[in-house]
Amino acid sequence: MTSPEEVLATVRQAMSSGDLETAEVALRDARKKWKNEPEFAVRYANVLVKQGKHPQALKVYRKVMKKAPERLDACIGAAECAIQTGKGRLAEKLYSRGIGLGLSLDEATLGIARSLVIRSQHHLAWEKAILQFKSSGNKSKGLHDLLKEISPQTGISVPALDQFDTAIIDTNIEGVRRDNPDPRLVENTFTAGSFEAMAGVDRATLVESGDLHSDDLLSVTSSGGTSLGIDLSALQDATDDSNPNVEDTPSEVQNVEVQGIVDIDISESSETVDSEDPFDDWPDI
Repeated sequence: MTSPEEVLATVRQAMSSGDLETAEVALRDARKKWKNEPEFAVRYANVLVKQGKHPQALKVYRKVMKKAPERLDACIGAAECAIQTGKGRLAEKLYSRGIGLGLSLDEATLGIARSLVIRSQHHLAWEKAILQFKSSGNKSKGLHDLLKEISPQTGISVPALDQFDTAIIDTNIEGVRRDNPDPRLVENTFTAGSFEAMAGVDRATLVESGDLHSDDLLSVTSSGGTSLGIDLSALQDATDDSNPNVEDTPSEVQNVEVQGIVDIDISESSETVDSEDPFDDWPDI
């Protein structure tokens, strides 16, 4: 009897190799076998979307929503399939429902506006999109792109996008401070169906709980650098030059003959010093 873990492993291998048909068959059979588990149905619908079978995927998503109405991913998937199939009213209802399930207002408004666009209601779509765009601080790129798309139909200029603190930062920092990837993460996938996922171990937990591969981060290698890629060769040369051999340095202080030492009588010179008293030269009365 095939277990859910084996099904997910088969699907993961098929998806990685680009074999969508094998993944579709495996998930379809798993969906029929475990009818009370909506996860297989959602994954099956996702594969259908990748194959461009949006009408079939929409039916699967809606069946999942009846059994598991709390599944936001099924609601979003059904709304996107409704947009692709031209069902604008259904898409608007699904995006509105997604707000109650935790969908952000920017994404929900973008979906509702697109459902209005496919019904040729460009001005109404503009009003909804521009209102949410301004309320979010002109930072939603998705809404900004939609406004630029329907601007020719409405004849209204698009406000500028506030790109401050919205730049996409490259999160792949491997190789910046290390030449080799972390050996604790190479052999682990952390994807659904993997041993790490079934054990409840994610990437962050493994890194934070594990010991570092090398605790001596500033140890100098043969090339003069460290494990962090810091070149300390200049500091090493400076350290060698800063401690010369004391025995090899001739002492210039020894055998110094002091000649012509003159004794100064302090008592005589002290009499010639002017007094600071302004009445010192007045006659005594």
